[in-house]
Amino acid sequence: MVGALLLTSVATACGGSSLGNSSQGSDSGKVKVGVLVSLSGVYASVGKDMKNGFDLYLEQHDNKLGGRTVDLDVVDEGSEPQSGVAGATRLAQQDGVDVVAGIVSGPTASASRDIFDAAKVPVLMGNTGSVALGKKLKSDWIWRASYDNGDPGRLLGKELAADNSAGNVFLIGADYSGGHETLDGFKETFPKDRIAGELYTPFGKTSDYSPYLAKIRASGAKNVFCFYAGGEAIEFTKQFHQFGLDKSVKLYSAGFLTEGTALDAEGDAALGVMNASRYNWDVDNPENKQFVAAYQAKFNRLPTVYAANMYDIGILLDQAIKSIDGAVTHDNLRKAISELGGVNGVRGKLEFDDTNTIKQPFYLVKVDKTAEGMRNVMVKDLGRS
Repeated sequence: MVGALLLTSVATACGGSSLGNSSQGSDSGKVKVGVLVSLSGVYASVGKDMKNGFDLYLEQHDNKLGGRTVDLDVVDEGSEPQSGVAGATRLAQQDGVDVVAGIVSGPTASASRDIFDAAKVPVLMGNTGSVALGKKLKSDWIWRASYDNGDPGRLLGKELAADNSAGNVFLIGADYSGGHETLDGFKETFPKDRIAGELYTPFGKTSDYSPYLAKIRASGAKNVFCFYAGGEAIEFTKQFHQFGLDKSVKLYSAGFLTEGTALDAEGDAALGVMNASRYNWDVDNPENKQFVAAYQAKFNRLPTVYAANMYDIGILLDQAIKSIDGAVTHDNLRKAISELGGVNGVRGKLEFDDTNTIKQPFYLVKVDKTAEGMRNVMVKDLGRS
């Protein structure tokens, strides 16, 4: 099993004892939050950033949500569904958490759906945008506070479709649900006759992308739209540059290709890469300006979309829990989340639709070399999901 299950329980700031069965309701002054993120495997950097974002929100609010002290229970999702499901099972059935935040991958999210639904544990997804969770796997207990996997592709596809000078686009991504659903979103809004090709690479197993890059070159496409994150993003971007494709082909991504430590590792190979992202450090709103300053001060780096998403979950939970009178139970927390109106987050205005999916702005950003170093820099607002 990739990513052995790692459980760490963090004592509350007040040094209180552990909570009882959450289905009976937490002590009215406390709330137990489970955080399920990848701390090992191909998406370890993603999970670390997610945890950093949530930790920062708690630190800024005296380890409280809605005025209640937080008992934090962190579990390693790993990078395989087996380890993720083991973590979900532990949180839902053994640890008695009031709510779960996080989950990196779609396969883990889909495989864990019935576990959370049966246990009636509220879950706010902090990264995965698994399409099924808004359709056949929709649950009254699960919210995609991240996005829908098809969103970045749909918005970017619409943008490029309107630009006849953009030419043809080649599609490539990791061969699992996240890759397929992201590229499917692009195909919904981009003309079929301008798609030069479509390829999927074995997830977590591909180290040599040259055979795929050769097919991109042979296609004559002017643009590539891809889905890669974590370690795969680094290798794909570097090899795209080494192959010389960046001299004649513009590289677009669904927002993850040049995030955080991936951009650090890619260096100049990432110059000019374009991302359709739900967040960037230079989003112009008061919440984000405060967040960026605090994140840089604590971690000595700019926040990523992963950190921002979990920080926003902190905002959402804070407001939902604040509205609850008495002890926090699964039922009244579910009701409080479902009744949240528009919330101002670091990504912009956030609100859930009738599929329990967040509605939010998306942005087109470009990697540039600035006085502060390599950064993703805002190009334009792509509209709302």
